[in-house]
Amino acid sequence: MSFIDHCIIAFFVCILFVTGERDGTGLLLNESDVVQGRVYRMENKLATLKNVVQQQSRAIEQQVLTIQQQGTAIQTQGTIISQQRTIMKVQKEEIRQLQYDKGTGSTYIIWGRKQCLNITDTELVYTGYVGGGYNEQAGSPSQYVCLPRDPDFQGTSDNNGWHMHGAENASNFIGIQDQDVPCSVCRKTGSTSILVFPGKNKCYNGWAIEYHGYLGSGYHGHAAASSYVCVDSHHEYLNAGDRNDEGKLFYPVLAKCGFLQCPPYRENYPLTCVVCSKL
Repeated sequence: MSFIDHCIIAFFVCILFVTGERDGTGLLLNESDVVQGRVYRMENKLATLKNVVQQQSRAIEQQVLTIQQQGTAIQTQGTIISQQRTIMKVQKEEIRQLQYDKGTGSTYIIWGRKQCLNITDTELVYTGYVGGGYNEQAGSPSQYVCLPRDPDFQGTSDNNGWHMHGAENASNFIGIQDQDVPCSVCRKTGSTSILVFPGKNKCYNGWAIEYHGYLGSGYHGHAAASSYVCVDSHHEYLNAGDRNDEGKLFYPVLAKCGFLQCPPYRENYPLTCVVCSKL
């Protein structure tokens, strides 16, 4: 036994001798055989308590060791995840570079802008002017086209044919009224899919935004057919293009309740749009 254990036993023995307590038979507790029995039992209880304390100490040490091992495992997993992310980033850049080297990618038109927006993995094919058929002529083609600034001509002049007109804003909502509209053809080198989401101003999960704006189209009361295009919300204009020449026009596209479900759509609210890309 340790020195402390002996001190504890001596303390209890002194108490027994001083008090002179009796047990149930009237025997004095300070008689040698009784005292010896009590001391023996106390030693056994003390030994049992020491065993319990030692077992609990070992259990605590084991728990501490387990926690330390778990902390080390978590740190290792964090390092592995960080390395995997780095590898995935490198692989993604390699795929994009490979697509660029092989000439793959997707193209789209920004209506109302003179340049492409995402310069990191997007190249400008050309910038130009929006054109189309005259809005009051019933046989006019419906599409808007992005005409380059440096056209090439081969044939001679002719009066038999359809006319290509420039486009301008017919409403102050999309842009300043009567201002001529620019356009840019862009190539997304790191993507293989380009999609216009009508009625949205942000992309769904997994898609990257190229630009957003409002749906534009012709007027329902005009004779010429028209189509829907996504006009950039940060509209730009052509120099000296503020004269009202009619031609191909841009109007906002408004939601019309009836066959169109309202809600979620709202009567006469302009529809947004967003152009998104995906690898």
